[in-house]
Amino acid sequence: MPTYDYQCQSCNHPFTAMHKISDPKPDCPDCGSADVRKLVSAPAVHGKGAGSYSEPPCGAPAFTGGGCGSGMCGHKH
Repeated sequence: MPTYDYQCQSCNHPFTAMHKISDPKPDCPDCGSADVRKLVSAPAVHGKGAGSYSEPPCGAPAFTGGGCGSGMCGHKH
């Protein structure tokens, strides 16, 4: 379930809530006000991250069977 960052407009308290996107905005857990604003935050990214792909080592088959010397591995020999 996704998490969303909010800030209460009454008491200025920032908080995070976990709920479905279709659920209504939660009340402030500090003062109970329903006057909350959803904040823009960076999305969560799952996976190994940038740069996680690496070419096969020299001599290893690359993609569809070519190793170094076949032009498939990307190494300049």
